[in-house]
Amino acid sequence: MNLIEILLLSMSLSVDTLVVSLGGSVSLGRISPGKVLKVSLAFGLMQAGLIFLGWLAGASVASFIHKAAHIIGFVILLYIGGSMIWSAMRKSEERTDLCGIRNLLLAAFATSIDAFAVGISLAMAGMPLERSLAVTVAVFVMTVLAAGFGVSCGCLIGCRFGVPAKIAGGLVLVGIGVSLLF
Repeated sequence: MNLIEILLLSMSLSVDTLVVSLGGSVSLGRISPGKVLKVSLAFGLMQAGLIFLGWLAGASVASFIHKAAHIIGFVILLYIGGSMIWSAMRKSEERTDLCGIRNLLLAAFATSIDAFAVGISLAMAGMPLERSLAVTVAVFVMTVLAAGFGVSCGCLIGCRFGVPAKIAGGLVLVGIGVSLLF
């Protein structure tokens, strides 16, 4: 996985965070730098932690199912990307309440579950530890930026660009999944 693919992957995984933070910023009331930092770090740490945990889980089983690992990784990414596209097309996005640590962590976890599955697929594709750490850092940085932007800019942008961003993110994940096959 080259630098461009790592950046595209991290951008794709941060799309859900962007959309949730755009819509959820309404629940935060007056936006302060402290609120932006708290939300950004919660989303970034959760997303980065789960992609790395997924890689660890995938690396532990990849040697047992080595021959089918690329296909499994493809199927996982196809499912996640397809789900993102389907979710965007339904246009039934609910507003998320980001007030309180419990709600914030639940939202961060919900938007990061796909990162765990992506981590598994990357490990099954044979990604080494050093590269997985680079992906983890890129995902953290991109997610922090996406959440910070989303909270700062609020619902106005989310209503306009949330659906196209989710579709683009889903297409990128499907594309990376297809590249795993080759």
